[in-house]
Amino acid sequence: MLFNFWLNEVLAAQTAENYTLWIAAPWVTNFRLPAPYHVSFAEVVASRSETLQIFDVLAQIAVVGGEVRIVVGDDVEHHPPLRQLAERHGRVQVRVFPRLHAKAYAGRYGALIGSLNLTGSGVSRNAEIYDYHHDEQGIAQVTGLCRDLFERGDAL
Repeated sequence: MLFNFWLNEVLAAQTAENYTLWIAAPWVTNFRLPAPYHVSFAEVVASRSETLQIFDVLAQIAVVGGEVRIVVGDDVEHHPPLRQLAERHGRVQVRVFPRLHAKAYAGRYGALIGSLNLTGSGVSRNAEIYDYHHDEQGIAQVTGLCRDLFERGDAL
């Protein structure tokens, strides 16, 4: 389901006007999405390597005209790669919210909320619990939470 969430949001960014992907997580790292992807990302995400990284997905959303809004915690160890992503893609903005512990992701067609950090361990190794919303009300609630944290954050 997690990979379908990302694929749906990449496709939404390509077709929907005023598209924004919201990410709120203490840690966001550029991890490799484990294969098999269950769906073909290669047709919709341009990548320079044989493996697909999560930053490839975020960059693709920005390249096709979508906005990516990320709010992370104040652990500066993980900030440099996010800063580079934002500098390369002006449609990606990253902010810092001290002591952030929330984990939520919201796009046009779905939203996730729970204990899942956007890291390799969070996605592939840890036992995580998250709830997936595909209804308008659930997506709107998670989007509002992400937007509020982002707006309260400081520029990276």
